[in-house]
Amino acid sequence: MVQASEIRKDMDVVGSDGGHVGTIDHVDGDRIKLQRRDAPDGEHHYLPFSSIARVDTRVHLTIAAAAALALGVGTAATGAHEGPLPPVQNRAVGGSAPRGNFYLPWIVGIIGVILLLLLLRSCFQHKEEAAPVATAPAVTPLPVEAVKLPDGTSVNLAPQTLNYELQRYLASNEAAPRTFTFDKLNFDTGSAAIRAEDQPTIDALAQILAAYPKAKVRIVGYTDAKGTEPANATLGQQRAEAVVAALGAKTIAKDRTEAASGGESNPADTNATPQGRFDNRRTELVVLEK
Repeated sequence: MVQASEIRKDMDVVGSDGGHVGTIDHVDGDRIKLQRRDAPDGEHHYLPFSSIARVDTRVHLTIAAAAALALGVGTAATGAHEGPLPPVQNRAVGGSAPRGNFYLPWIVGIIGVILLLLLLRSCFQHKEEAAPVATAPAVTPLPVEAVKLPDGTSVNLAPQTLNYELQRYLASNEAAPRTFTFDKLNFDTGSAAIRAEDQPTIDALAQILAAYPKAKVRIVGYTDAKGTEPANATLGQQRAEAVVAALGAKTIAKDRTEAASGGESNPADTNATPQGRFDNRRTELVVLEK
């Protein structure tokens, strides 16, 4: 039986015929969520665990790629409905036709509400961009585990996070290098300052690196596509250096860390939406030695 812990972000998903289906975003309960960047409709797709045959360096399905793409459109895999209102169904009307203009006030009212919603949407789209509110479906967080480290200390980690997977990797015999994407270490627009809500991620990372003194890592900072390419390359470097400095403040030696910039290259999501741009203002960690 396939375990959720075997499935990692950015793994390729292929059908039983070898055809490419998508790329893992994350595990969502008893489903896998695929990234939007290579979906033909630009939306996240979901596939149930029951459709997974096995996992190695890729996720192999029990069905062909074309069937998987048809199964996983939107939330069709679970039968859920994502719209703000339930699907409209025509009511059966028997007997005689409605009298006069009995429905006219209702029709006018509905049209008025639709126009008001469109106006409000237009206003919000023209406001200055801030850090977006997460739009992913609500998922019950997995319980935090107290993980014992080699130096005798313990750190509280939530499964399916970078720090959780990093400590498992450092404790394993798997060879370096390996790249990890931070689940909570993004930056505000045009800023290289670490956000207060991401500081616990830095604290746990420093504790893990301290417990594995042979590990050496590279921090890579990324940006969205706003601004010029040279400016984004500089900003990505500044973001990586901010993380390295924060680790240094936690007594991680400078010769164990290095900073690099990914600029606006290799986006993790679309640059056409606020949420996509926020996802692209990310940080990655590459384990160079362990």
